[in-house]
Amino acid sequence: MSYLTDRFEAAVSVLVAEGPIKQRLAAAYSEHLDDLESSELPARLRPAFSALYTALHRVRPIGREASVNATIRKMSPEEAGAHARAIVMLFAELFRHGKRAEPLKVVGSREIRPPAFLTKGG
Repeated sequence: MSYLTDRFEAAVSVLVAEGPIKQRLAAAYSEHLDDLESSELPARLRPAFSALYTALHRVRPIGREASVNATIRKMSPEEAGAHARAIVMLFAELFRHGKRAEPLKVVGSREIRPPAFLTKGG
């Protein structure tokens, strides 16, 4: 897996653990994704990641509280769930497109011998 896929996998692991969704979202994002730049992601995923970043940094923190924690504290559980789903979808896209198989190779017919059961008399 790639660096990004590993980071998102770690975040998803936190999201599927026990506990209130707002706490899981705050931990998943803060511990594994908050320091990523959208430019590190494939171009097709940058808008979704930027939207997630913006949504999780809306509220100005009070004191030493992180912006992400202040923002998530003010969210409804449904809104937090939607952001958690966005993280899972980003992970799925990274994983889906990061594990592509090598292209098929054309092999000349001289190199291929069909199995005996496919030939006459086999």
